[in-house]
Amino acid sequence: MSLAPAAPAYPALLIDGSGTCFYAGVLGSDGRWLAFETADEPALESLFATVEHVLRQAAIELDAIRAFIYCEGPGSVLGLRLCAMAIETWRRLQPSPASTYAYNSLQLAAADLIHRAEITQDALLISDWKKNSWNGLRISAGALPPVAPIHADALADWTGPLYHLPARKGWQAPPQNAIEAGYHPAHLPELLNTPGLVRPTEGVVLYQSGLNTFQKWTPDRHRATKSATAS
Repeated sequence: MSLAPAAPAYPALLIDGSGTCFYAGVLGSDGRWLAFETADEPALESLFATVEHVLRQAAIELDAIRAFIYCEGPGSVLGLRLCAMAIETWRRLQPSPASTYAYNSLQLAAADLIHRAEITQDALLISDWKKNSWNGLRISAGALPPVAPIHADALADWTGPLYHLPARKGWQAPPQNAIEAGYHPAHLPELLNTPGLVRPTEGVVLYQSGLNTFQKWTPDRHRATKSATAS
């Protein structure tokens, strides 16, 4: 299977279950929303009803969707997986499977901050990952670097502006000096030309904060350490 074209075909369906709300929308051929909706409930409770509603508002059948635009994460693991399951199911039910495009939640928030000219100097944007570790993205005007883990010790050394993207559930409170960053997938049409923000993917591929490590299993039975002195 080859990657989709660089730009999504229309109509395109966006779904985003990464955060505290669920987002769905249909983009038309002019790059504007035919319909967009934010549900206060997470994806588990609202995904299918919200998608059905925006499709009805846009007067579009699911079979007519040419591309799926989704958030790869980081964010709610359950929400992201539910969206991935839904998209892959819908694609397989279509006569000709639609293409898929991903964006990163931190990169979307950063692109929005840049677009609204809220960033006047290098800044750091973080979201919760696990205890003592964060997902981090260093923002500079006109650039969207990749997201990478940042340890709490390194975060404490940061002296520039600090933004925090809230999560539905978190391991830790953000630093006291952090500014809450807004998360607005509805702004995506204004940000579509941001280099590297929306990327074609080979099916739904979710973001991983770190590489999984596995220890090789050996069939040997555990042997207790013998006492240094014989009884």
